[in-house]
Amino acid sequence: MRKRSGRKSRSNMLLDIRKLYKSGVTSDLFRPIDVPVPAEADFEIAFCEDILKSNPHPSHFEAMVLLGDAYTRKGDFAKGLEMDLQLSRIQPENNLVRYNLACSFALTGQGEKALSTLNKAVELGYRDVEHLRNDHDLDTIKTDPRFLTLLNKLSNVSEETSSPQRLD
Repeated sequence: MRKRSGRKSRSNMLLDIRKLYKSGVTSDLFRPIDVPVPAEADFEIAFCEDILKSNPHPSHFEAMVLLGDAYTRKGDFAKGLEMDLQLSRIQPENNLVRYNLACSFALTGQGEKALSTLNKAVELGYRDVEHLRNDHDLDTIKTDPRFLTLLNKLSNVSEETSSPQRLD
């Protein structure tokens, strides 16, 4: 085995390859760099869009879910809605898909569709009352009496299922 002559191995060296391309080559390894790193949502969008371009088959359901979520986090609510509509056609009985679709309808100002889709999600088994109560995606429909009725109904169902049963 060869001895190293006092130099660090590559695994221990600090090197940011982006410095080689910003304002020319530099040997100052500690100078801050100004190259933007893509945001997580941007990366997810590019990654998932590439997957779906190569094979837009429903077997890439998870990529479609991630893409819809990334569009929404990025603020592109129309594309998020489009993706959620596709997902609801693939898995129409999935309560989480319906819940996300209701959120997309609410974010795009379609309150009636948001409320009916949210009711469908609850019919299919959606039960996360706390998330429903705190989800800002639904802010546009939270003052609607039908939303409050649904929330109360769900709260009562949650209390009934969590209360201890007596054995007589």
